[in-house]
Order: sequence, then structure tokens, then C-alpha cells
Amino acid sequence: MINTPKPITTSSQPSSSASSADKIKRFLEDKDWKFYCALVTGVALVGISAYYLTPSSSPPSSPKKKPSTSSNTADTSKGMIDYAALTMEAIEELTPQERHKGAQILKEKGNKLFGAKEYEDAVAVYTNAIRFKADPIYYSNRAACYSFLGQHDRVIADTNEALKLDPTYIKAINRRAQAYAKQNQLNEALYDFTSVCILDGFKNDNASKSMERILKEVASSRAKEIMKIKTHRLPSNNYVSAYLHSFRPAKLELPTTTDKDSGDYYFAKAYGALLDKDYTTALEASEMAVELGCSPAYLPAALNLKGTFVFLKGDNEGALECLDKAVELDPKYIQCYIKRSSIYIEQQNIVAAFKEFEDAIAINANNPDTYYHRGQIFYISSKLEEAAKDYTESIRLDDSFLFAHVQLGVAQYKMGSVSTSMTTFRNALKQFPESADVHNYYGELLADQQKFDEAIDMFTKAIELDPKNPLPYINKAMLKFQLKSDIEEAIRLCKKALEGKSDVLILYI
Repeated sequence: MINTPKPITTSSQPSSSASSADKIKRFLEDKDWKFYCALVTGVALVGISAYYLTPSSSPPSSPKKKPSTSSNTADTSKGMIDYAALTMEAIEELTPQERHKGAQILKEKGNKLFGAKEYEDAVAVYTNAIRFKADPIYYSNRAACYSFLGQHDRVIADTNEALKLDPTYIKAINRRAQAYAKQNQLNEALYDFTSVCILDGFKNDNASKSMERILKEVASSRAKEIMKIKTHRLPSNNYVSAYLHSFRPAKLELPTTTDKDSGDYYFAKAYGALLDKDYTTALEASEMAVELGCSPAYLPAALNLKGTFVFLKGDNEGALECLDKAVELDPKYIQCYIKRSSIYIEQQNIVAAFKEFEDAIAINANNPDTYYHRGQIFYISSKLEEAAKDYTESIRLDDSFLFAHVQLGVAQYKMGSVSTSMTTFRNALKQFPESADVHNYYGELLADQQKFDEAIDMFTKAIELDPKNPLPYINKAMLKFQLKSDIEEAIRLCKKALEGKSDVLILYI
């Protein structure tokens, strides 16, 4: 639909808003795609940027149709002004009220032509209206015509002009985002759709879906680029810890040998390094343990450990080889089945992934990790009821794993069972009062219900509990910006999130 008038921010307004926008611009301009991707994980991007709203360049605007020069003055025969026929010289002689009236009359005519799908004629009329008044709505409406005409470069040019006049004009940003997407300028489209989501309080479902879709495209494209040149190496310690902590701790009695030429010695060394979070040493020791050969009681675990690190390094085939050997030696080694399912998910082989879970349950129907990880697959497949059932079963078998509680609460919330979800989170807060993750994700759901003060309290507590976790900083920054227009605080919180340089356990929120 053609836009209706809205309050306009003009260049003649106080410079404080411009200076605030410049501060945001300076903060966000230097961030690459990974920064934005990180912020969208489980939460929304934060910190509306003048970078989104201010064009770096403008394509040439369309040639304006010259009005008829048959008359430079009013049509006095009927006491009315033929606005379409006036030259610029005549327009400049009009009073501000007359110019405003003329612009409005032409805009309304353009709206009628747009409604009749006469887009080229509507373009000419909106162009005429802009001669009377440079209004962001006129530029945006003309951009809408260009969009239907498939002239996306002109859509971008006109929305750029609109946003110069009103940097927070949501419909103009949204139109520019769509044009960028049509032009396959995905980074620009992602930034604009994100801006729409923030400015509109995440109430624009289409913009949210577009943001998520383009984010996946950008991330997938970048991932493919990285994989082409990537050397297999371990990710950060926090990332490794996050993956390892998605499993319940294994109960294993380690060998006590001091023979440095034995595989058992290196297996014990690997697990010791694992506990110390010295993952490079753990990887090297696990490789030596497998190479030298462990006692039969430890070799499957050594293969599992090596396979885990090889998987985290990005070598799926090497990881499968290790895990397959571990299962050959110990067909009841449930964790290996679960980890193989993770590899198949990476390879987008969903059927093979679910087969691993079926085999694991057939071997031992009481392993809580099996249900938790299968619940994760159901969740990302949008099978929320199945996911909730698996999370519930995982908790029934072992209620000490906090992430099962968090994921259950989120699944219930997305299913529309808000009251049940809130109860799940309140119980989790009682059971895990020192968990930053529970406070953070509970805060997200409170914010979604517009219980903003409670949400801010949760994010603040999460930051106190884990100062290196970036997510509560980002969530709190978003609310500080949206509710309080506290740009300085929002930027400070974003900077703190980046300073932590910490990967977190990625939940499917």
C-alpha cells in the first residue's frame, strides 16, 4: 500500500539526533558480517545504525518529465492553479502554504494512479510533487512504483533520498531492503531488514523472516568460502567447552600407568588436559593414545575423544572414521551414536541422523543425552511438540542438565503455552540460581511479553553471573535503545559484549 503521512524528521531539526546517529555509525561501520550474525543467534541485532540508513552512494535518479511550459502562472479563468503545469520559477513564487497544497494534491493523484497500477504515470506525478516539496513520503511512494516496474536501482536511489530526510522512516528502509535483496546485495539487505525489525519493535513478521532467511544465505555463503581455504584446527576454547558441555559428564575410571610409551598414559593425559580446558594438549594426547594403542577398556573412549576433536576441527570424514571404530569395539557406546548424528546433520543427511538416534534408543532407552540431542534436531526442524517431548524425557531421566530445562521452556513458549513456559523457567531459576544462561533466556521471553523491567533485571543478573557471556549484554542493549533511547549505554553494552570474545553454548532459541 502507498504510505500515509507520518511525522517527518527534517535536516533542520536539532543536531543532537544526528550526532547520536553518527556515534552509532562509527561503532557499527567497522563490524563485519560475523558481528551481525553473532548478534542474531537466539536474539535480535542491537544498535540501530546510521550506516543502515545513510547511503554510501546513490544511483542516478530517473529523468524527471518536464512539465508543460504553456503556463507559468495560475489558471485564473477558474481561480485554480494548474500545479502540474507550473515551471520551477513559478513554483518558487508560491507561498509555502500553496506549495504544500500543490504537493498534497499531486501526491493524492499519484496515489490514485498507483492504486490503478498505472505506475509510470504515478512516477511522473510523484516527481512533480517532489518539485513542490522534498518529502520522504513522496520519494518512498515513487520507489514503490519503481519496485513494481522492476527498476530496483531507482528504488534504492529514492529510498536513499527519503532516508536523508527521515533516517528512521521504516517503510523506506523496508523498501530499500527488498530492492537490495532483489539485486542480490545480501549484506545491505540484511542490515536494512535488521533495522526495520529494531525500529518496529520486532512486530514486522515479514521483515523478521526476511532477516532470518538472508542471514542464513549470507552465513552459508561465507561458510562455503571459508571451507574452501580452511585448514583444520580447533575453534576457540569456549566453543569447544560449549560442545562438550552439551553432553552429561562421562563416568570413567582413568588408567594410572606412568609408562610414557603406552597409549593408556596418553589417554589419561588427554582427559586430564580436557578437565583443564587445555584442548590442544587433549587433542594431541588423544591422537597419541590411538596411535600407540590403548588397553581394550580404554580404546573406544580414546577413539571417541579423538573423533570429537577431529569433528570440532571441521574434518567430518576423519571424525566418522574414529567414531565408527569406537562403535565397532563397543556397540553400546551411546555417545558415539549421538556424535555421529551431529556429523550427519552437518552433512544435511537428516535420515541418517535420526537413524543414529533410533539405534541409540534401541540399545539404551534411558540415556538422557539421546533425547536432548534428538530434541534439538526436532526443534530446528520446527517439530516443536516432538522436541518438547524429548526435552521432557531427558529431564525425567536426569533433571540436573540445565539446558534441557531452557530448551523445554522455549519450545513450550513457541508452541503458545506461555504460562507453562514461564513455570518451566521459574522452576529452572530455583534449581539453577547461579546460571547466567537461565536468567538470559528467561529475560528474552519476558521481553517478548513486553515485561521490560523484569527482562532488564534478568539480563543484568546474567551479566553479573557470567561477565564473559555476550548475549545478555546484547539483549540489555537492545532494550536500553528501544525503551530509553539510551544510545550511549546501548553502545557501551555492545562493546562489552565484543570485549568478552566468548563463544557461548548455542541453544536453538
